[in-house]
Amino acid sequence: MQTQHTKVTQTHFLLWILLLCMPFGKSHTEEDFIITTKTGRVRGLSMPVLGGTVTAFLGIPYAQPPLGSLRFKKPQPLNKWPDIHNATQYANSCYQNIDQAFPGFQGSEMWNPNTNLSEDCLYLNVWIPVPKPKNATVMVWIYGGGFQTGTSSLPVYDGKFLARVERVIVVSMN
Repeated sequence: MQTQHTKVTQTHFLLWILLLCMPFGKSHTEEDFIITTKTGRVRGLSMPVLGGTVTAFLGIPYAQPPLGSLRFKKPQPLNKWPDIHNATQYANSCYQNIDQAFPGFQGSEMWNPNTNLSEDCLYLNVWIPVPKPKNATVMVWIYGGGFQTGTSSLPVYDGKFLARVERVIVVSMN
């Protein structure tokens, strides 16, 4: 016959097993999603949005980084990459002015970049509604800022909501 102490010990043991297994399990809210492009495979992630799901590919390079001898030339095509490109987080923002005129004022600081600044900033982001509509409309969003402020990684430009609600494929870029 089991005693109350034995039941408590078994319950604690089961809870510890569950807790130890949790970090090794896959999240049900964000899962990997891999597609093949002309330049190689790309890993995105599937995320819940407003009671539905959107697949996001963040930080996909679309041209060679404009560094060194390529600095003032037109964008050059990418070389194929052998491994899977991880497109699960935003890439670099292009160099720009950082608004420090009103420190702490969200109305001006909200346009400051939230990723590293670099000349290696030719990346795009794609959000696809799930399930993908047949003959889906593609909407390309180019943020404003007059080449002075802004970046495609700002929360105000997050395309997941537009993709989910309007059932369009949203593309943004630096």
